[in-house]
Amino acid sequence: MNEQEREQNKRINQHQRLINNLRERLKTVEVDVEPDGRISEAFEQIEQHLERHDKKLDRLEHKVNQLGSKLDIIIEHLTGVNDLPEE
Repeated sequence: MNEQEREQNKRINQHQRLINNLRERLKTVEVDVEPDGRISEAFEQIEQHLERHDKKLDRLEHKVNQLGSKLDIIIEHLTGVNDLPEE
């Protein structure tokens, strides 16, 4: 094998390694981006997390409203006043 053939084979091998590397990187990107990939899974988990917090906030808001109503009843009972002017 002469020098020219060796150089040519060397370049072919380099290109083949580059192509293989690019294939592997493309596979990784596909796994991350596909509808059932890692990125989609992460967004799904974030969405579920936010939904749980929304439910907790809704329950908390309901409890605060209940406490406010109870306080209104207590104040009304103690003062004998049904509705105080706000201005």
